[in-house]
Amino acid sequence: MEYELKYLILGYRKHTNKTQKELANELEVPKDIVVALEYGSHKHPSPGLKGRIDKIKEKFNSDELQNLIYIGRGHRIKEELGPDFRYYLRGLEKIHAINSENFKKLDAEGCMWTIGRVDMDEFEVAVMGRSIS
Repeated sequence: MEYELKYLILGYRKHTNKTQKELANELEVPKDIVVALEYGSHKHPSPGLKGRIDKIKEKFNSDELQNLIYIGRGHRIKEELGPDFRYYLRGLEKIHAINSENFKKLDAEGCMWTIGRVDMDEFEVAVMGRSIS
């Protein structure tokens, strides 16, 4: 779960529609710590922070926590790819027969959840999407 902490924190923040500052207030840490948690550069929270994160996690069952991780991973993929995200969507359609039109029918959270569940390197999927003419 340590590796997935960055996705969990980001997914929770997006799911609750909080800003990084609002989440920082909830966790009783500076905003910079939330940013570092979301990017995975703050991998070992202090015992106090870990306890506050655990309190947040207690609000969700294991399936819901996994969904938050998928949502966070989906947001991170979209952010990392930037303008190439459209090629990623094309690549998904080619590889997994996921119709990009179906993404338009999903709400933002559903879209990010679907993207976060794909267990492939996002850059490889985008490269495959670029090859579609």
